[in-house]
Amino acid sequence: MVAQPSDPFIQLEEYRVSDAATVLMALLSASLAVCLHDDTQGVGGLLHLRYAATYEGRPVELTDNTLSSNLLLLDRFCKEMRGIGARKTSWRVRLVGHIPRNSGMEMPAASVIDLLRAYFADTRLPVECKEIKRDKGILLRFDSHSGRIVVTDGVAAVA
Repeated sequence: MVAQPSDPFIQLEEYRVSDAATVLMALLSASLAVCLHDDTQGVGGLLHLRYAATYEGRPVELTDNTLSSNLLLLDRFCKEMRGIGARKTSWRVRLVGHIPRNSGMEMPAASVIDLLRAYFADTRLPVECKEIKRDKGILLRFDSHSGRIVVTDGVAAVA
């Protein structure tokens, strides 16, 4: 069984996997969560990635270096998922992204989404993608055992 960390929040460019009934959480603000769940094994994981790089609160283009680092992190995340018994062909892949309104991000950072969709193209189920446009960040809760996702207002959840 994977050891459970005491901090339930997954920071940007980090991930957690679990083979126990655990709620994994990420505060999404111009970022996205990759939620993987294998219902045949009851295991899941959450990876928190940048949706777009920002400078002084404004989006900038992602570089090849950033995309490469995302791919390496994604590979490690998936390797750990397989290490706790998840089978890639049984994964349910859901991408949940937060897009701040009026920040110049009206068009999503397609390169990150395209990278993730291509990476998971051989899973049994199609990749599900949800983009949430709000002024403030959102809190995503992911039950690693059941695969259930709950999204709430991030400001109220942190207070």
